[in-house]
Amino acid sequence: MISIKGIKTSLVPIEESDAEAMIRLRNDPAYNRFLFQSTLTMEDQRNWISKNKNREGAYNFKVLDLNGEFKGTISIYNIENKAGEFGRYIVTNPVNAIESEYLLVKLCFEQLGMEKVYCQTNIANRSVWSQHLKLGFKTVEEKEVIVGSGEGVTVIAVVQEITKNDFEQFDYSKIMRLIQHF
Repeated sequence: MISIKGIKTSLVPIEESDAEAMIRLRNDPAYNRFLFQSTLTMEDQRNWISKNKNREGAYNFKVLDLNGEFKGTISIYNIENKAGEFGRYIVTNPVNAIESEYLLVKLCFEQLGMEKVYCQTNIANRSVWSQHLKLGFKTVEEKEVIVGSGEGVTVIAVVQEITKNDFEQFDYSKIMRLIQHF
């Protein structure tokens, strides 16, 4: 199991014991209005954790602050052909949000041998897809995405990606100073 420690943030694999914190966050109206999901039950969340805990081609992390407090979730999944999808991303503290995204992308390129990371963000969630741009992602397209499991509801998503070369060429020094400051 991979765990990652940054300056203010740690990424630790999700466990069944995290279900309550995850469901509280994922069902919070302030956050779930941008998610590609419907309302979840505790049973749904526990089943999802159990099913995905050791799934090949996926790494699902809880985001912890310096005190070990749960601040959110972040994942890389659908990994194939040296590319993976970044998502399941909800982090309540801005510093932990920025650092967790950086740490996940760094893991992908430096430890998992990936060449590209992509994400799909609800177009209404401007603050998150703008954050991706500030961390070196480039917007590729906008497309319609189905919300939930077969409910027929769709939203427009901003599709962004970062390549290993983009990551290596990007100047993260300003972001690291910002993280250290807070």
